[in-house]
Amino acid sequence: MRRHIRHAIAIAAAAATTLAGGLLASTGTQAEAATAGPAPSRYSDDFNGDGYPDLAIGSPDASVNVTGTEGTTTTLGSAGYVTVSYGGKYGAQKTGLKAVTQNRPGVPGDPTQGGRSGQVLTSGDFNADGYADLAVGARGDQVSLLWGSPTGLKGGTLMADPANRPGFGSVLKAGDFTGDGKTDLVVGYSTSLRLFRGPFKADGSPSSTLKVDTGRKYPVYTGAQDRLAVGRINKGSIDDLVVLGEDRMRGRVLLGGPSGLRLTPVTVRGGNSVAVADFDKDGYGDIAVGDAQSVLDTEDAAGVVRVNYGASGGVDENRAMRMFTEDSAGVPGGVERGDRFGYSVATADLNLDGYAELIAGAPGEGRPACEHCHTSGGGFYVLKGSSSGVTGSGSAFYAYNAPGLPRPAGTYRIPSQLKTTDLNNDKQPEITIPVPATTPEVWSVGTKGGKVAGASPTRVVKPPVDPQVGTGSEFGVLAR
Repeated sequence: MRRHIRHAIAIAAAAATTLAGGLLASTGTQAEAATAGPAPSRYSDDFNGDGYPDLAIGSPDASVNVTGTEGTTTTLGSAGYVTVSYGGKYGAQKTGLKAVTQNRPGVPGDPTQGGRSGQVLTSGDFNADGYADLAVGARGDQVSLLWGSPTGLKGGTLMADPANRPGFGSVLKAGDFTGDGKTDLVVGYSTSLRLFRGPFKADGSPSSTLKVDTGRKYPVYTGAQDRLAVGRINKGSIDDLVVLGEDRMRGRVLLGGPSGLRLTPVTVRGGNSVAVADFDKDGYGDIAVGDAQSVLDTEDAAGVVRVNYGASGGVDENRAMRMFTEDSAGVPGGVERGDRFGYSVATADLNLDGYAELIAGAPGEGRPACEHCHTSGGGFYVLKGSSSGVTGSGSAFYAYNAPGLPRPAGTYRIPSQLKTTDLNNDKQPEITIPVPATTPEVWSVGTKGGKVAGASPTRVVKPPVDPQVGTGSEFGVLAR
């Protein structure tokens, strides 16, 4: 669900720009990238205010080359970087991408061996100037804020941690959780969450901070970003938060309000991924939880997706939770060991009927039978929304090699992550998928009329060509 920043007044004609002030500006030809518009944007991921959402991508395991004062170069493994594929008339920008490392002038912090800058990303208008900003998490309890501007990301600062607790920045989620029209930032620690209220000052300090009561300690480790989801569950204009725990422990629903996020007694079955959307168009946000490790009969890690329907208190207790598997009526295929259905979940109204669709990844689909075989595989399902909620009727499966999808060199499996956005602003969302190929890339899969893969072009975003950085296998961490 998009969070409005300010309405764009006009979109300027596209023109190429270059690296400005040591940070990433929108680049490329007129056909490849839209540049700065004169007015702020209405999207929480439009860094240059031109009216097109943009796509921030992290590569936390990439090396960074640092030149010393005597001209010697040191390679820092897994120092990490981020880049932005700017949206435009033709969708995701494919050429002219720049690597934003902590070695560039104006970028806060210093690159370090194993620093993993870009391992967690989220976006929103944190300083309330009308341009989306990017929050970047790194190893070592470090969070950077990179400011949006008419030329894209430009200038930034490190956030201070008033709690001074370990794990600062392990999770980052943006939203208006207090209902004051300003973008706040939920920050994860090793076992807790804290709400940083916007707007943020130029030095990275928030207006205030609030504790977030999740009812228990929630270990926040690898994959925690996928186990939190922002959405509007109980109607209104205030964002709410769903928090799943480690090891598939039951999740909690926290409702936003003037005093911050409020713990409710509502719980949902746990899993490894979660998304919030209105599948039945009743005005309440519904909660879809993917549990890729779920065992069905004797099939280990077959996976399920459970849908809990929203209500004023968080979840409608009068409606049964719905469970979907690859054996559900109308869903193509069948349950098999290791399919990991629900490994990643996302939502979007793909057929523009007002009902959100559920998109569920199954990276283990087509898993080889032999123990040491390495073959390509995986894919994602699209389950339709309806007046009765998510339904298997009319659902579709799109394999890694579906017509209309690219064919990277070597073996690869999709999807490890799913995100939906509308980079060309044509009201038809694209499905963004990181692809861990021989040279990793990110697909922006076009959709049209509810059809995916071939119905509209797929744009392929490859890592920036930059002598300052190496190519990391993790290129494809998405801001979400």
